[in-house]
Amino acid sequence: MVLEQRSLFSTTQLTLRAHGVHVSKRSVTGDVLLEFEMPYEEVLPVRVEKRRPTLPHRWRTWLFVLGWLVVNALGSSYVRDRLSHNVWLAATGGVLVLGLMLYGWNTWRRYFVLVTARAHVVLSDRWRQRRELHRFADKLEQTTKAYFRHHYADINPLGLIEPQLRRLHWLRELEVITEAEARIGTVRLTGRHSDTIQSMGQELEAPYVN
Repeated sequence: MVLEQRSLFSTTQLTLRAHGVHVSKRSVTGDVLLEFEMPYEEVLPVRVEKRRPTLPHRWRTWLFVLGWLVVNALGSSYVRDRLSHNVWLAATGGVLVLGLMLYGWNTWRRYFVLVTARAHVVLSDRWRQRRELHRFADKLEQTTKAYFRHHYADINPLGLIEPQLRRLHWLRELEVITEAEARIGTVRLTGRHSDTIQSMGQELEAPYVN
């Protein structure tokens, strides 16, 4: 599955591949601005956040200074007498338009942030693409969990018990397997019925993933 989002200056593309999700951002001329592949082992948990943009502090400072200068100029009879009425109307209108643009940018613009264990991928939350964005987030989570089930959920009662118990605990924490599946796997490995997936009374940790 591929998700692509175009803007005025760049194109962002997310692609679900066999072993991970590929993220790339290119300029309008095709130059690579950002590119990496995130293994599925580094994806979960997946969640979606909605954020509003905030003006950088430097921008806010300059806007405050500009507004202060305009207000002082409007209150100065010396400046008013030396500028024509049309110039004042144009200046006032320009300030109002700029204020409305900033208000609209801050009020209506939203970011769709795809949060994973490794990275935050920030996209524009466009209403026409909103359903596609959520569908991609759901598909990413489903694909990752299916990948985990295929590569990590199988157990071998004849193998080393401790690493497999740790793996079951890891998969349960990531909600890849259910509590019932984890309990069944624990019973197969230990031969004991237990309500937890602890080993020797110690809290199990996630296994190291290369």
